[in-house]
Amino acid sequence: MGSPLCILIVASNQEEVFGIIREIKSQGFSPLYQVIMEKREWDSRIQEEDWDAILVSFRWSSESTAKELLEDLHKKSLDIPFILISHPDDYAESLSLMHAGAADIIDSTTLFRLTHVLERERRELVFRKEKDITQSYLEKSLKEIQFQNFAVDQANIVSITDASGVINYVNEKFVEISGFSDSELIGQSHRILKCQNKTKEDWRQIWELISKGEVWKGEIQNTKKDGNSFWVETTIVPFKSDDGSIFQYIAIHHDITNRTLAEDQLTHDAFYDNLTGLPNRSLFLARIEQRIFEYNTSNSGYPIVVSANVDNFKRINHSLGNEAGDDILRIFAERITRFSGLNAVTTRLTADTFAVLLYDFLSMEEALNYVERLQENLKEIIPYDGYEIYLTASFGIAGFGMGGKEAEEILKNAEIAMFHTKEYKVGTISIFSDSMKEKIHYQLEIQNDLRAGLLKKEFSVFYQPILDLETQEIGHWEALVRWRHPKKGMVSPVDFIPMAENSGLILPLTKFVLEESCLFIKSAENRLGKQIGVAVNLSPQVFLQQNIFHWIVDAQERLGIAYKSLQVEITESLAMKNMDDTVPILENLKEIGVNIALDDFGTGYSSLAYLEKLPLSILKIDKSFLNNAHPGSKQASLLVSIIQMSHDLGLKVVAEGVEELSQLNLLKDYECDMIQGYLISRPLSQEDALTFLSKFSGQIY
Repeated sequence: MGSPLCILIVASNQEEVFGIIREIKSQGFSPLYQVIMEKREWDSRIQEEDWDAILVSFRWSSESTAKELLEDLHKKSLDIPFILISHPDDYAESLSLMHAGAADIIDSTTLFRLTHVLERERRELVFRKEKDITQSYLEKSLKEIQFQNFAVDQANIVSITDASGVINYVNEKFVEISGFSDSELIGQSHRILKCQNKTKEDWRQIWELISKGEVWKGEIQNTKKDGNSFWVETTIVPFKSDDGSIFQYIAIHHDITNRTLAEDQLTHDAFYDNLTGLPNRSLFLARIEQRIFEYNTSNSGYPIVVSANVDNFKRINHSLGNEAGDDILRIFAERITRFSGLNAVTTRLTADTFAVLLYDFLSMEEALNYVERLQENLKEIIPYDGYEIYLTASFGIAGFGMGGKEAEEILKNAEIAMFHTKEYKVGTISIFSDSMKEKIHYQLEIQNDLRAGLLKKEFSVFYQPILDLETQEIGHWEALVRWRHPKKGMVSPVDFIPMAENSGLILPLTKFVLEESCLFIKSAENRLGKQIGVAVNLSPQVFLQQNIFHWIVDAQERLGIAYKSLQVEITESLAMKNMDDTVPILENLKEIGVNIALDDFGTGYSSLAYLEKLPLSILKIDKSFLNNAHPGSKQASLLVSIIQMSHDLGLKVVAEGVEELSQLNLLKDYECDMIQGYLISRPLSQEDALTFLSKFSGQIY
């Protein structure tokens, strides 16, 4: 691979950096890199190394934009390839930076082409440096004939003409790129290459310039002997005799065909989906706007947008692989396009979400009938590599008028209707209504208020006791975060936890819960003389950031609590989906004494084979296993099996959601270790929990 890549990364978070480095390393490179997350680091870091490339996140959230960094790079006259890492939604805006001098744009959702572009730009950077040295040397030594040989020997692609433009020398690379032999070229002018991007007037101006002894630089699209095109970046250097007349021209060319084709491809990618070839969101919105204009002027069928999401598509990627998933998506897209016909435009919005713009319908009833027929058509089995793939889709419909009067609004409302379908009944159809938008607005308000709520200390932590059935003592507590909104009152965790996950605020929220739990442990020790344990639920993002271990170590050092007094709880879905990320961190936590619990067992993957691979201490059975469980029932048999299996693996078992004495007695008979639920207590504030703990006798009524 040659010398290591030397890369400067400008990004907003470590997750993005890890993704970039992981992609580069997966292609066999061992990059040397530094990271900039704040503008103040830019000026010093940019001068520190001889960088091969700068990778800049388009959505960099520091005080300077990617465009300003590019402008600053130009002001400093630094020739470093500037590569944007951009989300597809930002392609249209990112494309403007290509015209401003950015080398390329990489899709941040896949990082496809990243290593190819880095290698390409490093080669071109090396060439530019060599070419600049050669060109400078030539321009300073125009009157010294010996440097003509130097140019011929050192330049990439070289041709020499006499004063009238007749070719009298070409090197081997010129012959190779043009497809003509040297005998076919010598004695001809460059017209033999049939330049495609210069007019007669352009050539007149070029000749006027170089005939005055001035150097010309520019890009030329020529034609090979076989008729194919090639692009060259050309510098024409005139040579003067002693009397001041031009006696020859040396043209130094650099092949930029690949770069030009990549730019053309990038322009295509800015408006079309690479996987399916369908128009992307930007072009789709333009088509909606065009249809709105036609409707307003001709009063024909009004614009209706249908959003369609493939249900449970991840299972295809997980079971058959991403390549199979891409093939299935292409088949799905082709079926929508074929069914919709010419009087509709189909787009792929995200990985598994599509949209269709309908032209000719005069009512929502007609659109609904269309979607119902499309829905049935898409249910047709897809034979693939020996499998029979059965897909369903969830649909949302929005039309001009009630569904909005602007393209962006209509599309957004169709997506809102589709999300409503996914939430309430997967595989069906919803027509947009204002109540759906109100719910989305409520969720957005919650997300916007989360940050302020953290700063204003509107959050608190409640604790629910967990009873040890053998000792009849409180084994430990589960920490549960609560939010008292100043206007909305108590906001359910069901509403704000997903918002915290989506916004990234789950990290400070988790740290807050951990800190409060440590203070609760310390208070119980100081005020009651009791050693207690507290379990904290962890988000997948905590593992991606890889900082939970440091938080716990820091809390132990500051407060002096025992590591064994802390327990972390993870869900099945987190454990199974991110084994490579979670297991090493969990092992480190368990090694220092922190207990590890698998929460809500039975609601996720329910894969017993994975349990022995996780460094667990406790398994928590979801409360759904207690429903209708009584001696002799299937539910009871399953409950007994899980408890026995957990004990065989050396795990303690906690049954969640225990509300009745009959459930308690059943769990005792089945040798369950601990129980949690309203039968013991509802979640309590710290003060109420300390009071409960001081008075608890072990008696359950």
